[in-house]
Amino acid sequence: MAQSTKRWVIDDIANAALFDLNTGDPVAFMDRLKKMTITIDAKQQREYGGTSRFAFHLTEQDSESAVQIENAVMDFNELIAATGASVSTGSSVVPTQELQTVSGSSTVTLSKAASLVTDSEKVVVATKGLTNSGVQLSRVASAPTATQYTIAAGVITLGDTSLNGKDVRVFYDYTATSAEKASVVTTTKNKPYKFVAYGRAFDDELNVYFNVTVIIYKAQMLGTFTIDMQRKSATTNTLDLAVLDPGRADGKVIDIIAA
Repeated sequence: MAQSTKRWVIDDIANAALFDLNTGDPVAFMDRLKKMTITIDAKQQREYGGTSRFAFHLTEQDSESAVQIENAVMDFNELIAATGASVSTGSSVVPTQELQTVSGSSTVTLSKAASLVTDSEKVVVATKGLTNSGVQLSRVASAPTATQYTIAAGVITLGDTSLNGKDVRVFYDYTATSAEKASVVTTTKNKPYKFVAYGRAFDDELNVYFNVTVIIYKAQMLGTFTIDMQRKSATTNTLDLAVLDPGRADGKVIDIIAA
């Protein structure tokens, strides 16, 4: 068989997709990848015998090939594929928090006042250097004192006028009428998919670009799906996939196609 003449440099990241093994339908497309590493494992174990200090044979070990992906956007479809989470759309209770400056009339109006979940709010004095800094205030029905407040229609009225112009932090729940929610429950289980990476390579000798496609016929999340959030840095979501035996009649596990 003649040697392949394909030699190339890949100087940019590929896009990637996951496909349902049964239907062939795409379930996740990752077009904001930061890094993708495909490891094709071929471990061998040395065998020794006799008087020689050198191995006389290599015994092939089980392959632990894998794919590691770092994506710069948080994609619900990627989360679903990685964890097996279920997605629902509709009404949902959402926790939130706000740092608010108390008005001259000792009031604070919550931004989600219209959809506030009744009795869910917790009010804490946020301004530092006060005698009551960090104190959680108590809700009362009327006539609040210095450590109390009342609330009506999402408007909080404080009993301590010395807090006017100072900051409080309010933790509360509100109801979102059309939220999209991915839920991971105790019985959640991920499943395998076909993985395809779509890349472009450059041949320095011929000065031409061409497509390089990597197909892993069966891959499943291995270990941890990581959601990494850092200050002044884009979100990085890390997904580790194990390469599995797809049970194909032709025995194929991975195809790397240059076209």
